[in-house]
Amino acid sequence: MKKSRITMLLVLCLIAVLMAGCGKENEGKNSGEKVHIVYVRPGTEVEHNAELVQAINDKLDADGMGIELEIMYIPSDTFQDKLNMMMTTEQEFDLVCVMEDQKPFTSFIANEGIIPITEYVKNSENLQKYIPDWMWESATVNGEIYTIPANWCETADQNCAITIRREKLKEFGLSDPQTMDDLFHMCQVFAENWEGDNKPVVIPMFREPFNYLFRTLDTYPFTVQKDLIYIDQEGNVKDWLETDEFKQCAQFFRKLYENGFVPEDVLATGWSSWNTMLTGDFVWVDQCQLWDTEEIWEERIPGVDLDTIYLNQNAVQFRPNSFRNDTAVAANSAHPAEAVKFMDWVYASQENYDLVVYGVEGLTWVNEGDHSFSKIDPSFEFNADWMIGNMEYERYQKGTYDKFIEIMGKEKPDAVNSVILNFVFDPTPVSNEYVNCQAEVEQSIYPLKLGLVSYEEGYEDALARMKAAGIDAVVAEYQRQVNEYLGK
Repeated sequence: MKKSRITMLLVLCLIAVLMAGCGKENEGKNSGEKVHIVYVRPGTEVEHNAELVQAINDKLDADGMGIELEIMYIPSDTFQDKLNMMMTTEQEFDLVCVMEDQKPFTSFIANEGIIPITEYVKNSENLQKYIPDWMWESATVNGEIYTIPANWCETADQNCAITIRREKLKEFGLSDPQTMDDLFHMCQVFAENWEGDNKPVVIPMFREPFNYLFRTLDTYPFTVQKDLIYIDQEGNVKDWLETDEFKQCAQFFRKLYENGFVPEDVLATGWSSWNTMLTGDFVWVDQCQLWDTEEIWEERIPGVDLDTIYLNQNAVQFRPNSFRNDTAVAANSAHPAEAVKFMDWVYASQENYDLVVYGVEGLTWVNEGDHSFSKIDPSFEFNADWMIGNMEYERYQKGTYDKFIEIMGKEKPDAVNSVILNFVFDPTPVSNEYVNCQAEVEQSIYPLKLGLVSYEEGYEDALARMKAAGIDAVVAEYQRQVNEYLGK
């Protein structure tokens, strides 16, 4: 009996010790331990980087979020390759910057690189408040939200324009171009009158469809996705390569290339549209490129007068896509709920947004009032609006071109929406073919698109390669899903 009592006392003591230990363990988890979130984005660390990230984490602490942010930078020229490797090797990280012009979020779905975040978004007050429902529809596949749209700009006509040197058009006696012939004539006049050491060239943002050129075609408006799929406003789907519209654009660029107006190294790994633009040796640059202030551009290219214009002024304003950039949660994230929670916190206040996007006031930027700011270092960029931004909080630099704000920051209520504006293709049924076709765009479509290979000489080979990659299956599945979306 005595022995039993002693045994019982020992058991009770052991239980008490274990419970005390558990209490201390839980106490530690609830007071002080933070969930570490890794945000992967293109670019390199900026000056004061550690201090700026610490400021974000201090504010997260002050707000009791229980989250600690780490930003992982990958150089822009190797971003997609390194990101693919990280996903393939199941390296752990949480948030990833998605650039729809380079690799859409649907491709990450096909590669199983990102996960659905519906339940977390539905519980996020600020994400729901500041990102419109129609954008969420475009971020949804098979009823599941897969990514967080960056509602940072009006997409109607944003990439349907070109940026020119207005002072050169005046100097050379040129009117604003309206047609492909006008564009070619402008190139000829620039070349004949150019006084610089380098011949002026066209700077194509070739990883996106040439929407500005489509405005000159009789069948406009229509939608081209990833230089792979063509959809007209009736919902008819075609292989983009097999359309007459592709042929007309490719033949135009061949004419440019043969006359030396397309950079020879445009497809080289190290070629940069931005760096080429900074030389000033250009006839036009695709899209609205009025980034930075008029003063900064004057320092870069003395005497420059940049302007953004549209070809074919009679064409309708057109909104071909709902968002250009977004932030997804990686499939190998250990903390998806906290990752989305962080994004919700970014949009919870102007103060939070400013910290994440512009840095520390007084250290990296100055508040100029009325959603305007100035950079202490003109070249500084922390986490750009285009990556993670929202028009509710977005600031424009003091001295920004009025045309830039007009195009990028003002809603165009009269714009015509693409018939598939909120349609999102689910590549799962043809995932292998879809990935193969996207890879083939790089190999076969871009050289034709840019005129490096003539349409007449390269079309049949490119078509055969696309057929082998599975384009017919992709088009058929695309048409099936579009019909379902449109209720046909």
